[in-house]
Amino acid sequence: MQIAFWGVRGSFPVCREQSLRYGGNTSCVEVRAGESAILIDAGTGIRAAGRALVAQGVRQIHLLLSHAHWDHIQGFPFFAPLQQPGTLIRVYSLRRPDTSLEAIFAEQQRHPFFPLALDRMAARLEFVELEEGQVVQIGDTRVYSRRLNHPSVTGGFRLEHQGRTLAYLSDVDLYTKLLLGAGLQTPSASVRQQRLAALLEGASQLASGADLAVCDTFFRPEDYEPSWGHSRPEDALQLARDSGIGQLALFHHEPHRGDDEIDQLLAHYRRQAGSQLELLAAAEGLVLKL
Repeated sequence: MQIAFWGVRGSFPVCREQSLRYGGNTSCVEVRAGESAILIDAGTGIRAAGRALVAQGVRQIHLLLSHAHWDHIQGFPFFAPLQQPGTLIRVYSLRRPDTSLEAIFAEQQRHPFFPLALDRMAARLEFVELEEGQVVQIGDTRVYSRRLNHPSVTGGFRLEHQGRTLAYLSDVDLYTKLLLGAGLQTPSASVRQQRLAALLEGASQLASGADLAVCDTFFRPEDYEPSWGHSRPEDALQLARDSGIGQLALFHHEPHRGDDEIDQLLAHYRRQAGSQLELLAAAEGLVLKL
């Protein structure tokens, strides 16, 4: 299994001198597992990923969408494989009660937002709406999905291929006491605790024993906003310790955070992580092999 990072920022893309090393594009991770080309999220990083896939002649692409917030779908209209006849793009995401997955993508490509409608794309598009906990097979890769605690309907993923495991947990507030997702709120304190425990258990199951976990670490402790649905590096470290993660990638970097600040955070949390956990900060262009 090979993992390539094409976009590692949260909220919005940035282009400035202070962010050149880690990159400024929003979320997109590529996974190559056997013959399968799998992308996770469609932030602005998917533009470069798409050009690379076209150059390589890839004709079948699987896109796992964590959720439909703007920074996770905004690159999709500029995804080069959309313009390639004979290409199949299959999109997977958790089912939403109020709208379809196809409608989400169609809406951002309608007038006046974009000149080319989704139904004018040359590639063939298929949309797969997943139920909570559903497992799908992509080639010889098993993909698990679970609901995460973040505004809207948000999912995390676990990919297993030939004894290697990748966990992707972005966006999520792992240890908040608030229920943030659409349809999760309740006036009952006991039901709230049950749902919070179930969400944490789901995230832990995705991460359990993973060779690599890519985890939302948008906030520093001093910046933390409890209603935003994002985690801090210490949250990711706690999950890694509890779940037996081998390698942890800090991800979904806050857009104003410069390269030097990310370096400082990484050095600080590496001291906390100790020798049992390999800690890194995701950067555009970084390629890892599991």
